[in-house]
Amino acid sequence: MPTAVDGFAELADLLPDALILVGADGAVLAVNEAACRLFGRCKADLHRSMLAAIVREEPAAVAALIRAGSRSKALLPGSLTVVRPAGGTIACRCAASVFRPRSDELPALVLLRLALREAASSRFVLLNDRIEQLSREITRRRAAEQALRAATERFRVTLSSIGDAVIATDAVGRVTFMNAVAESMTGWSQEQAQGRHLDDVFVIVNEETREKVESPVANVIRFGGIVGLANHTVLIRADGTELPIDDSGAPILDVHGLMLGVVLVFHDISERHALEKEVAQKTQRLLEADRRKDEFLSMLAHELRNPLAPLKTGIHLIEHQYGSFPEVTRLAGMMNRQISHMVRLVDDLLDVSRLTRGAIELRRQPFSLMAAVEQAVEMVRPAFQTREVTLSVAPVPLDVVVDGDLTRLVQVFSNLLTNAAKFTEPGGAVTITCEDGTDAVQVRVADTGAGIAPALLPEIFDLFVQGENTLARSEGGLGIGLTIVRSIVALHGGVITAHSEGPGRGSEFRITLPLYRAGNVPDPATPDYAGRLPSPASVPVLVVDDNVDAAQTLAEILEMWGHRAHVAHDAQGALEVIAAARPRVALLDIGLPGTNGYDLARAIRALPDTHRMVLVAVTGYGDASARQQSSEAGFDRHLTKPVDLGTFEALLAALVSAGG
Repeated sequence: MPTAVDGFAELADLLPDALILVGADGAVLAVNEAACRLFGRCKADLHRSMLAAIVREEPAAVAALIRAGSRSKALLPGSLTVVRPAGGTIACRCAASVFRPRSDELPALVLLRLALREAASSRFVLLNDRIEQLSREITRRRAAEQALRAATERFRVTLSSIGDAVIATDAVGRVTFMNAVAESMTGWSQEQAQGRHLDDVFVIVNEETREKVESPVANVIRFGGIVGLANHTVLIRADGTELPIDDSGAPILDVHGLMLGVVLVFHDISERHALEKEVAQKTQRLLEADRRKDEFLSMLAHELRNPLAPLKTGIHLIEHQYGSFPEVTRLAGMMNRQISHMVRLVDDLLDVSRLTRGAIELRRQPFSLMAAVEQAVEMVRPAFQTREVTLSVAPVPLDVVVDGDLTRLVQVFSNLLTNAAKFTEPGGAVTITCEDGTDAVQVRVADTGAGIAPALLPEIFDLFVQGENTLARSEGGLGIGLTIVRSIVALHGGVITAHSEGPGRGSEFRITLPLYRAGNVPDPATPDYAGRLPSPASVPVLVVDDNVDAAQTLAEILEMWGHRAHVAHDAQGALEVIAAARPRVALLDIGLPGTNGYDLARAIRALPDTHRMVLVAVTGYGDASARQQSSEAGFDRHLTKPVDLGTFEALLAALVSAGG
C-alpha cells in the first residue's frame, strides 16, 4: 500500500505547478518535477532539506507559514523567495494548505504551491492534459477502495490549489466538484452546486449576440475529446453580474476509454478583454481619422486646383496678347513657376496619402532609363536657369532598360533635381550620372550646395523631415518629397541612399534600380509639348464649369486656338447648348451644382447621335476613384486641374483627329 508521501509524488508530477510536501518541522518530504525545476535542484537534494535553508525568508517566518497551513484546509496566501544553487533568487507566490491533519500517531503534513509572481495566467490549456492524465491515474486506482478515497482527497486538495477555476461533472453533466476559484467566479458554492446540472451553474452567453452558448462540457459529452477555448463568451454569475471568460473542457476516461465525467477549466479575462476593447476602439478611431484625412486631402486638392486653373489659363492669355512686353513675360514666367510649385505641393500631399495607404499602383512596362532622365531634366531646366545653377547630364546608354512606371520614375528624378537646384547657391553645379552594372543600374544626383548635417542623414527620407529653414522659408516645401521618392523607388524594387560630408559641402543621392534584360530595347519615350501636334480645324467645344472665371478663361483660350467655344455653368445649361450647337468636344467639370459631372456625362451619352462626341473630365479630383467613376460615366479622358495648356492643346487635337 503506497504511503501518503508516495501517492503525492506520483500525482504531483502530473501537474504544472511547483508542489512541496513538508512536515510540521519544516523538513521537505516530497516534491514534484516542477518544484525541482523552480529550485534548480534534484529530488534527492531537496528530500529531507529544511525549507528554511533553501529560501531567503527568516526561519521564524517559514515556520509561521507552515504552522498556519497545518491548521486550515483553505488555501492561505503567502510568499517565498527561492534561493537557487547557482546564485540568484526567484520571488514566488505561495499558498499553504493542510494535506494530512495531525493525529495522535502522525504529525501534520502541509502542501505548499509555489508560482512565479510574473507567471502568465493562461496555463489552463496545458492543465487540460494534466487533469486528463490525473483522471486516468485515479481511475486506475479504483480497484482498491481505500486507495480511491485517498486519491480523491489528494485530487480535491490539488485542484483547490490551482489558480484557474475548475468544475468536474459526471457523465451526464451533473456537478461533482468545484474548486474555490470556480465558486468565486460563478457565485455558487460547492454545496449549492453539488448534483445540479452544469447548465444551472455555468451559464454563458455570446457577448455580441447575447444568445446562450452551449458549455464545453455538453460538447465533450456529445462528441468526446477536448473542446478548445470559446471566443467572446460571458459568464452570467449567480447574482446576475457578468464576467468575460475563456473556457475549455476535457473528458475523464476510465482504463477502458469510457467517459466517467468531464473537467471544465475557465478563467477570468476581464483585464485582457478591456484591453482588447480599448485597442479595437482606438483602431476604429484611427481608421476613421485616416478616412477623414483622405477625404480632406481630396477635397483640399479639388478646392486648391479649381482657382489655379483660371489663373494658369489667364496667364497664358496675357502672354499671348502682351508677350512683346519684357516685363509681362518676366511676371508671367514668375507666376507660372509659382502655380506649378503650388500644384506640385498638392500632388505631393495626395501622393504621400496614397503611399501610406499602399494605394499607388505602378503601370509597369520596359523602357529606356534615358527617357526618364531626359523628361525629368526637361521639366526642371527652367528652375536651374532661374537659380543660375549649372546642370550637367552624363549620357545614359540607350540599352539601359528598366521595368517600371515611366511617369513615376520621372517624378523621382525631377524631385531630386529640383531639390538639388533649390539648395544650391547661384553659380553652383548639379550633375546626374548613370553607372550600369550586371544586374542593376545606379543613378547619382550630386550637387555643390548646402549639404546635409550628419544628424539628419539617417532621417532625411522620413515624413516631414527637413533641413534647417529660415523664417522666410525661401526654399519652400512640405518635407514629404523625399518620402515619396523613397517609396516609389522601393515599389520598383530599388533603394535610394543619401550621402553628404556635412553642411556646405554638397550632397549626393544614389538610386539603384534592377535592370530589365529580356526582349528588345524600347524606343526612348518623349513628352508631349505645346504645338507638337497640329491644331485641328475649327470645331465647336463646350466648356461646363460652375467657376465662371475658369470657364471664361478656358473658352478664351479655345477661341484663341481657333475653336468655337460655348460656355455653360450647370447641367441644364450644358444640355441646352448641346441641343443647339451640337459640339464635337465637351469639357465637363465634375463638381457641378445640382447634377454632377458624372450624371451629366451619362445624360449626354443617352442622347441620340452623341456617341462620337468627345467627353473630357476637367476637374480638381484626380484620385483613382474619381478616374474610375469618369470611365464608368462615359468620359473619354480625365484631366486634373490646372491642366497644362500644351498637353491640353495636344490632347484636344489628338482626340478630335481620332474622332474623324
